[in-house]
Amino acid sequence: MLEKMLIHVPHASLYIPEEYIPDYDLEVLSHEMLVMTDWYCNELFDCEAEMVAMQVSRLVCDVERFRDDKDESMSRLGMGLYYTKSSDKKVFRKFSEEKREEILTRYYDPHHGRLAAAVAERLKTHGECLIIDGHSFYPVPLPYELDREDNRPDICIGTDDFHTPKALVEKWVDYLKGCGLSVKINSPFAGALVPMEYYMRDARVGSVMIEVNRRLYIDGKGQKTADFDRVKKVLNDMILMAE
Repeated sequence: MLEKMLIHVPHASLYIPEEYIPDYDLEVLSHEMLVMTDWYCNELFDCEAEMVAMQVSRLVCDVERFRDDKDESMSRLGMGLYYTKSSDKKVFRKFSEEKREEILTRYYDPHHGRLAAAVAERLKTHGECLIIDGHSFYPVPLPYELDREDNRPDICIGTDDFHTPKALVEKWVDYLKGCGLSVKINSPFAGALVPMEYYMRDARVGSVMIEVNRRLYIDGKGQKTADFDRVKKVLNDMILMAE
């Protein structure tokens, strides 16, 4: 069941290796862990499909950014794959070219290698692969965010013109509205991750991003609310619709 599918969860980890802790302003780091982590997304998106989840916090290495800062628009805000600035644009981590290279070798490249290998296996076995990129987002725009619209939806679906199945998105929108949830396409976040080996080259690789508004399932301290299980069921039912 769901053999053709791959769940990608890049931002749920809270783990920061001990040797990197001295690089951070710890007071700012505590706040960033709260607001920037995709809390419990590894649980929300857990289903019978294989999951590729990042091992360390995005504050160590953000694998959703391009490898080269010249290609990554967020790098000008100090939020490329190696964050040096916080969500409210404060410097909170010392930059070290040596450590950036170490993190590339230790975390970034192996993660993308695992993701690409999992896609290749599905293409070999089933002739197609659908990546579901699982995230959450803050109920109000954080200072660094480009989308300043206050009226944020319950669910955001991120799409790619080449890789996202349009019929699936339409089906999901109808389903979510039937559940009484508000939904927007590519707002407040846009796009869908595809390994560079396949990006804009192989239509057999599909990808769609699901972003869940945190107000649906956690409180302001990152604790699960009573609605957590209901939200998880909604997401799991969505995933099953993609089978």
